[in-house]
Formats: sequence, C-alpha cells, structure tokens
Amino acid sequence: MNGFQINFYTLQDRKHQNQPVAEWLLEKAQIMGIRGATVFHAEESFGSDRHIHATRFFEQAEQPVMVLMVVTEAEAKSLFDLIQGAGIKIFYTKTAVEFGVIGE
Repeated sequence: MNGFQINFYTLQDRKHQNQPVAEWLLEKAQIMGIRGATVFHAEESFGSDRHIHATRFFEQAEQPVMVLMVVTEAEAKSLFDLIQGAGIKIFYTKTAVEFGVIGE
C-alpha cells in the first residue's frame, strides 16, 4: 500500500484545550481509525526559534516530542483538515512511503 509517513514535532508542555498536543494527536488518530501512531520523546532539540529545548532532571516541560504516523493519502488529508480546523500550529514532515504487513 502507498501512503505517507507523517512526523509531527512539538514540546511536552504545548497544549490544545488543556491537553498535550502529542496526546491530542494520538487520540484523534485513534478515533479516525489510523492503523497506529508512535510518540517519541527526545533529549534535546531546537526549532525555528533557534532556542534549545531539552529535558532537565526536574523539568520535563520543554522535552521535545515527535508523533509518527503512517497513513493513506485520504487519512493524511483528513488529519491535516482536523488539525487546521482545531487551529493547532505544528511543524511536520510528510514523506511518501510504501507500507504493509509481512509474515504471519
């Protein structure tokens, strides 16, 4: 099957309607019937603001987070429409991929 790998990049403390954006994305993907999504927590990163965001011993708020999904073209369109409709500003990458299940 052909589709897209979409990576969304955010921070642990970024929220939409009092919910972390990464959690919101995961919840919406599940409701939409997307096959799966994975959340990755990083140690350190920087974005377009050139500010270093890092995990510190006592402070997890600035922890960089990536949400990865592999979706069909229709699912990608629906997901982007949902995000735009919710008014969420988020950086993403979208790469064409072939995907499927192999073996038993």
